[in-house]
Amino acid sequence: MTKKKVIFMGTPDFAVPCLEALAASDVFEVVMVVTQPDRPKGRGLVMVAPPVKEAAKRLGIERILQPEKLRRSPELEHILSSDVDYIITVAYGQLLPQNVLDHAKVAPINVHASLLPAYRGSAPLHRVLIQGEKETGITTMKMVRAMDAGDILIQDKIGIDANLTVGELHDKLSALGANTLLRTLLAYEIGSIHPIPQDASKVSYADAILDADQEIDWNQSAEELHNRIRGLNPWPVAYSSYLGQIWKIWKSQPLLQTPKYGVPGEILQADSTGIVVQCGSGCLLLSEVQPANKKKMGVEAYLRGNSLKLGTTFERKVRCTE
Repeated sequence: MTKKKVIFMGTPDFAVPCLEALAASDVFEVVMVVTQPDRPKGRGLVMVAPPVKEAAKRLGIERILQPEKLRRSPELEHILSSDVDYIITVAYGQLLPQNVLDHAKVAPINVHASLLPAYRGSAPLHRVLIQGEKETGITTMKMVRAMDAGDILIQDKIGIDANLTVGELHDKLSALGANTLLRTLLAYEIGSIHPIPQDASKVSYADAILDADQEIDWNQSAEELHNRIRGLNPWPVAYSSYLGQIWKIWKSQPLLQTPKYGVPGEILQADSTGIVVQCGSGCLLLSEVQPANKKKMGVEAYLRGNSLKLGTTFERKVRCTE
């Protein structure tokens, strides 16, 4: 049987399981990978390849393109001159020109990490947790020239545990995405796909995470802050200011009962169980922190060599520039 030809477009770790699933398939052949250019990283500004490029090389895929901007690039002609059945994007990072979308003989398909039409955009993993959603999932859609607006092909849902971090959600959905993508392609192959237009009245957006999203506002409720902290763990991490220095906050837990009441941000208790901080509503137990110029650590480990004065406060005075 002649394999159906696929151009795969993706960039971060999230996209790698989808590429691996296609490469292992007996039905589909990845004839080209398109990803973002290598970027300088770290203090030494060493050029680092995107995870998808590294995966493509490991899988023996020879044609790898890395245009800075796909539109009007020399690489665009390589795509348009190829014989291809499907064009697949998974967190690629660019909207595709219409002539590229039209070039797929069967369909251009995107794998998106939310239950569309909710959480269109670049940060659905973070936003569903920050908003305290109870479920999310993967949507495959037929791409159009608008962000995440195409007809829905297949959706797979998962529940969200109250303590799930964005790192854990990333791993769950990247694995699920590979399965959903293969199901979608096979449904196309047997003619059982039934695209469903998105309900415009239910559209919401997952905007990119900014510095302002990372800074903790202690006037919010304990539950809201817990969702924000886990929704930013392990990247880019929530933070607050304590005595003029940045503390990154990694893990927390809302408390049903609190030792006393203080002003928002006030430290009410600090012992081996954690740091109890007053919020606008309820209290938050901080169990894993990263004080300025220190490594991430449990509160018990921090208190072995340091102390916190009860009644002092976490505040919102400085911006994290690390």
